[in-house]
Amino acid sequence: MKNFENKTVLITGGSSGIGLALGKQFASKGAHVWILARRKNLLKSAQKEIRQCCLSPNQNIEIISADVSKYDELKIALQSFIKEKGVPDILINSAGISYPGTFLNLDRKIFDDTININYLGTVYPTKIIAPEMVKQGHGHIVNLSSLAAIVGIYGYSAYAPSKYAVRGFSRVLRAELNPHGVSVSIVYPPDTDTPQLAFENKIKPEITKAITQGGGLLSADKVASDIIRGIEKDKFTIIPGLEGKLLVAFAPIIGRILYHSSVKKAKQNIKNN
Repeated sequence: MKNFENKTVLITGGSSGIGLALGKQFASKGAHVWILARRKNLLKSAQKEIRQCCLSPNQNIEIISADVSKYDELKIALQSFIKEKGVPDILINSAGISYPGTFLNLDRKIFDDTININYLGTVYPTKIIAPEMVKQGHGHIVNLSSLAAIVGIYGYSAYAPSKYAVRGFSRVLRAELNPHGVSVSIVYPPDTDTPQLAFENKIKPEITKAITQGGGLLSADKVASDIIRGIEKDKFTIIPGLEGKLLVAFAPIIGRILYHSSVKKAKQNIKNN
């Protein structure tokens, strides 16, 4: 898709972080933007920011308050919106959470919430929107995974599997929807300067901090621009930033290095305590 003018883009998790950055950049290219999230106050604030980036006063910047992990609630909200506004040309599944911690110490509910929002929160909007895209014969679905789905990282036993699931889902979805004229992309962002990362940094295990420092940090705007460039080129795999591309290219080697580094640091911690 080369031209986004007058196209409609629906972004889950669009009230902050990468989702908000995407909304602003799509608006600057003339697109109509719908952002979906749970909290209305954040949605309204994000809506104002996105409107300031519009090319034309005729662009529609809409908000939808819904929880991506609650299918029935989400279906009612989206079907009502589609009936009034039409089917989006692009769906970006950006909603997600991360709660780092060691497996032995994480509460079971963290695993439930992470799978429900990161994985099912990707499946559910797609389940509602994809059939409509198929009916109209075109569309593009973009799922945000993570570099944690390429290389397992100490401290992300809840988060990484949820993003591995998004990776597998996207590969199958691509094969099934391509014959219907619907494109699918998967994005592997590195650490990105967002409110979510700020929260993570407060609670990360020390070992996780040690092995992830120096891994590169991108702005949400940079990640968003790389995603849009990937959509323009109809790429399936979108990897923002050089560090991410290198990690993917040398994943087996880097994975072994991270594993041995983690084990060494963990054993030292156990010995010291």
